Amino acid sequence: MGGLVVKKAYLLGQNDENYKDVVRSISAILFLATPHRGTNLAELLNRMLFVIFQSTKDFIVDLNKSSAALEEINEQFRHVAPKLSIFSFYETLPTHVGPKKLMVLEKESSILGYPGEISKSLNADHHDVCKYTSPEDSNYISVRNALKTLVDSLGPRGTEALKIQSSHESELVEQLFACRQAPEDDFAFFQQRWMPGTCEWILSEPTFKLWLEDTSNSRVAWLNSPPASGKSILSAYIINHMRELGRYCQYFFFKFGDCTKRSPAALLKSIGLQMGRDIPAFGREMAKLSREGATLEKKDARFIWQKIFISVLSQLVLPKPLYWVIDALDESESPKVLLELLQSLSTFRTPIRVFIVSRKIESLSLAFERLSIPISVDIIQKDSQENTTSDIRMYVEHELKYMRGAEALRLQVMESVLERADGNFLWVHLVLEEILGCHTQQAIKQTLDEIPAGMGALYQRMELAVANNLKEADRTLARTLLVWIVCAYRPLTLKELSQALTPDFPEFLDLKRTIQDVCGQFVVVDHSSHVVMVHKTARDYLTKKTSLQLFIDEKASHGELFAKTISILLRPELRSKLGRTQQPIRAAEPFFIYAATSFPYHLRQAATTSEKMMDMLAMFLKRPSILTWIHLLALFGQLEVLVSAARALTWFGSLNRKLNIEKNPLLHRLQDLELFELWATDLVKIAAKFSRHLRYDPTAIYKIIPPLCPRNSIIARQFGKSDLPALSISGISNAIWNDCLARVSLPNGDKAWKINCAGRHIAVLSSTGSIVLWDSVNFEETCTMRHAEVVSEMCFNSKCDRLVSYGFKTTKIWAIPSGHVVADIPNPTDSRALAITFAESDTSVLIGSDDKVLRRFHVSAAEEGWHIPDPTLLQENSPVEGGFITSPSFMAFNADATQIAVAYRGYPLSVWATKEPRLIGRCRRVLQHRPDHARPSVSWMAVDRIAWNPVIDHLVGLYKDGCVFKWNPTDDENQETRIIADEIQVSPDGKLFATSDSNGTVKIWNFAYFSVIYQLSSENLVIGLAFSPDCKRLYDLRGSSINAWEPNSLIRFSDNGETLSDTTSDHQTSTSNSQVSEAWIVTIEPVTALASAPGGLLYCVSHDNGTVELFDTTNGKLLDLEKSSAFLAIDHLVWGGDERHIAAVDLGGNISVYRLNSLPPSAGKTQFKVQSLLSGKAKIAVGGVHQILLNRDSTKLLIVSQDFGQIWSVETGNILVSASLEKGETRRWINHPLKPDLLVGAGVKDIILVSWDDLTGVASLYLREDCFHVGGRSSFNSEDGSKLSIGQLSLDPGGGFKQDICVNEAILTQDGEHLVIQISKRSTKRLLIFETSFLECSGNTNSPPILLEFLDVSSEVTTIIEVLLGILPGKRLVFLDKDCWVCTLELNSVKHPDAITRHYFLPRDWISTESLEQCCMLQDGTFLFPKDGEVAVIASGLGEARW
Repeated sequence: MGGLVVKKAYLLGQNDENYKDVVRSISAILFLATPHRGTNLAELLNRMLFVIFQSTKDFIVDLNKSSAALEEINEQFRHVAPKLSIFSFYETLPTHVGPKKLMVLEKESSILGYPGEISKSLNADHHDVCKYTSPEDSNYISVRNALKTLVDSLGPRGTEALKIQSSHESELVEQLFACRQAPEDDFAFFQQRWMPGTCEWILSEPTFKLWLEDTSNSRVAWLNSPPASGKSILSAYIINHMRELGRYCQYFFFKFGDCTKRSPAALLKSIGLQMGRDIPAFGREMAKLSREGATLEKKDARFIWQKIFISVLSQLVLPKPLYWVIDALDESESPKVLLELLQSLSTFRTPIRVFIVSRKIESLSLAFERLSIPISVDIIQKDSQENTTSDIRMYVEHELKYMRGAEALRLQVMESVLERADGNFLWVHLVLEEILGCHTQQAIKQTLDEIPAGMGALYQRMELAVANNLKEADRTLARTLLVWIVCAYRPLTLKELSQALTPDFPEFLDLKRTIQDVCGQFVVVDHSSHVVMVHKTARDYLTKKTSLQLFIDEKASHGELFAKTISILLRPELRSKLGRTQQPIRAAEPFFIYAATSFPYHLRQAATTSEKMMDMLAMFLKRPSILTWIHLLALFGQLEVLVSAARALTWFGSLNRKLNIEKNPLLHRLQDLELFELWATDLVKIAAKFSRHLRYDPTAIYKIIPPLCPRNSIIARQFGKSDLPALSISGISNAIWNDCLARVSLPNGDKAWKINCAGRHIAVLSSTGSIVLWDSVNFEETCTMRHAEVVSEMCFNSKCDRLVSYGFKTTKIWAIPSGHVVADIPNPTDSRALAITFAESDTSVLIGSDDKVLRRFHVSAAEEGWHIPDPTLLQENSPVEGGFITSPSFMAFNADATQIAVAYRGYPLSVWATKEPRLIGRCRRVLQHRPDHARPSVSWMAVDRIAWNPVIDHLVGLYKDGCVFKWNPTDDENQETRIIADEIQVSPDGKLFATSDSNGTVKIWNFAYFSVIYQLSSENLVIGLAFSPDCKRLYDLRGSSINAWEPNSLIRFSDNGETLSDTTSDHQTSTSNSQVSEAWIVTIEPVTALASAPGGLLYCVSHDNGTVELFDTTNGKLLDLEKSSAFLAIDHLVWGGDERHIAAVDLGGNISVYRLNSLPPSAGKTQFKVQSLLSGKAKIAVGGVHQILLNRDSTKLLIVSQDFGQIWSVETGNILVSASLEKGETRRWINHPLKPDLLVGAGVKDIILVSWDDLTGVASLYLREDCFHVGGRSSFNSEDGSKLSIGQLSLDPGGGFKQDICVNEAILTQDGEHLVIQISKRSTKRLLIFETSFLECSGNTNSPPILLEFLDVSSEVTTIIEVLLGILPGKRLVFLDKDCWVCTLELNSVKHPDAITRHYFLPRDWISTESLEQCCMLQDGTFLFPKDGEVAVIASGLGEARW
């Protein structure tokens, strides 16, 4: 039956995220005598087992001929079989069964009969179909030939699949590192300038040989030489040489003139990208990180080094060393940071050889000295000209080889140039370029006489040539070109530059030649058409000497470029040129992209203000141009520029406010300054809350996003009320931005204990020992892992594909995201884990326990259990004044698990090395002296909580008295503040940490400056804290809720990076954010139930305090219906069919029914008088009331609790009927749409019709299929884990899945023609659509079963659906999808997810578990959605068929 198990596994794998890749890799299946349709010998086999005193097997029953289990498998398998090549072999000989010979499987049972299936006989019985006597065995040859046929036919497909997979992985790696420009461009630029025969001297350098040939250890070589001596050409030569040798070689060229190539972070991202392409093992790891949602775009060098190079690269063992070539380190903005990071290369398992080229600078010399302590550093110092002279001679000879004129003149020129070259390649290049442009011998001689030695004098000559020999128009053009080339954020292409110069300089015939003519030798155009300065020294010359005619004032120039870029974005025709794809703009108008991404940079770099700048910026922010700009950024996937722009606006506003001190108050322009500040806030919020939606539909910025924003936000005030709005939102206050991004809750009100974040996963440990996993992108519940006992600790591994949980008796390792148990290890008795972590590249798990013992187990040998590496570790033997050693109260491992911090209630905090029994340090606290000047009794204090900085191995913690402190265990540096806290956590990049106190206040701190940058005040106690991996989000646990916070200050800080170009002017220094932003959480009464009147505009809302309110979708609140005297929450509300009666039941079982009596309208509002008709108390079974329902004329009320129902008389308040209801709690109950005396009970396998008079069954209508297809997300009990018996693997489709299946939604749809039933099994859904006409059928419970036809929505569609909302006119299924978009799908396309239409979305911070359960849609398409204790009324015209 192995073939049957394979079929079932293949089916289950279709919808299991953990096995989808495996399933996609299967192209063919060979079945050898598989009982596809069962066998008549199944019962005989069970009897034989009984006779020999062995237990019968349940699964054997499934092998009976045409059993339900086999039919179900075959029915499902036929839908996926066309994807496969299938061979079916069948036996032809009888098999010995006891004393007889019987045919176990007939041919018709062994073949499937599918189109394309190949069937073939084997000359064997059932035992021997897979056993062959020799390679010449005919059966062996038949099977071998089938395999060969498959390999031959599938080989090309497999190769193509590998190419596609490799291409996809490459895209993921590029997405992770987010390098805008290919590193090959710089290499090609310098490689083209290399002349054969030059630079070869480096190969004979002893230091270079050692660097190249010693493959045993990591090593750094530093070559330093004077400016313009050909260092970059030499770097390109070395790179090419390494490639010719077949070595792994990655490289980077720092360029001060290109802001994207200044920072160490840019170098690390470029090196990482190249390694991802060159080294498959590394590339796969990077692709995994990218799939988990990681991005390094705005991360600083330390974070990238820790996340990529330490966590991944350092653990790889490659067959040969890696070689990195780094050019122009002196042009980096933070060279010392890079050299500090390189100190850890000594710990890498694969040797890394780094060759660094730069000028000699004293600060670099000191940094290399420090680097030489942990790693070998060799220095090649080339102050002399001995090597460069020969290269220069070779270069001059080559360039003058074809010079016109006599040989004597050529020799004269050569000697003159070489004599004055002074080892400067750039000087030689520029001089030869000028000489070769001469037309007469006299001109050549004159040039030789006039050209000065040294770059400064040469630049002066070049500047005078440009300034004096041109027309006025050409001089203006030259200056404009130089301004763009010097000050642009990045080098511009010829096409971009041409567009930047229009309309002032239109219609260039040949811009490249124009640049060469008017800018002289200052500028070059590289092979990729980028226009750049000839050298950094040329840039410095033009920007530092104020006396020059072509002097470039950088501040003023950036102001000019800001004006130009903003004017481009103000063009009214820009929007019409944008569509839904990038290519047309990229091809036709590439400067638009530069303008959109770079104007904030130019605004900030201008470091000044003017009336013109104020006018243009205000104009841009007031016009729809700002929406077009956001559209453009979304189109090109650069929404992070919104955060940069917000920082620039904040800075610009602050600068003007400072300058206002010296201005006349009448000139302060306070309205414009407020405008800047308001947009600075909104831009960050738009990036945080809507980036996912904008990437999907950039045009959403015009009609959808503005009305969704708070009414006091500037975007809503300016653009939220257009003439033809796509959305109209009422019913909610929504006045200001909320820092809450999302809120989810644990099921059943379980309390949250701990939270961990990794990749795109959020894991929350509950008080019941269950761990719930959510997707951090859409906050969809992924799976639930039930440890089945109290759990004290949990953590993810570095790859985010495993999670370990330490329970009272066992430790379990879970596969992520499926939630399967992959290892189960018994725990030591009388020991509780205080800290747990994966270590040694995720190959082992470490715990620190309250018995002062460090334990380890190896993941690959989990069955061997825990062992103690060193019993002496953590054993404190040194007495401390006033201290006594007890059990540890708290422990924490550092990022790489090489250190552990241990806190005690009566002993100082201690830090130990984990690989040897070595105490690193004890935390001492400098106590304040007492007023009597006596010495303090002790110099330490017990510590309650600790958290490691994952980047620099410093600690933050909380003393026993709650004070926050920071401590460096290595040098014992200690800092503290008197702010009190209860919980503490550090961000993954080490830049921030968060604390919470007993008042519910959360503070976010700048780690370096030990200062608070954000505060969130609340009344609810915080149980746990965690930062998201990208450090832009903070999660906290409060009760059973998990809150995601994304404040502007956190986003700005995270996106700040380390590049001055993006944060501060070149004329400023970066400072810490000393201003604290603060937010408050307003206490609300949550909505507990929401019910809309059928076909009307009225709806009722109940709150947690027991109140029930009546609303009108047009006029808002009308009146209060009820206020519970017991203050119990109403959890069920329902309207009668007459739209005038409302029934409610609270948690205590108290029943109320009200009638609305109409009154004359007042002030345009409908008026009602409320009459109480029924007040009673229902008998509640365990689990409470399941559902309530009023009949069509509102005279009777049904109350369902478990499988028991009661009917109450609304008029008399008496119980009319009490009776059992078949599977009542798994059904949803509705009124019969055609017969008012009947109830409809929608179940998993059938629909029953029940009388309103006595709850007796009238008819049973059965679904065509009686099984529930399981797929999608999953939830596993630990008992189901890794060791399942054959019985548990029964092929019975109901086996193991009978519980937890119920109908959670039954809707008579808005169009009145359909009934939609949603069947749920935990998190998996099935959607069935019926026409209401089927309910006209008559019959009784004794009649033959009536089989129902229905439309079964495909699993591809149901996995997209989050909330079913109904069916609108035009036969359109309407629902809320996983990304919170309101979508429709025509019923004739329910098998095709690509036919789904998205209309508008809900902001993620509106979404909570409760709101998704309560929302509903009215007949006209108006959407009611609970938000923060109110109900949003969203009118969109969706009910109209034209939508």
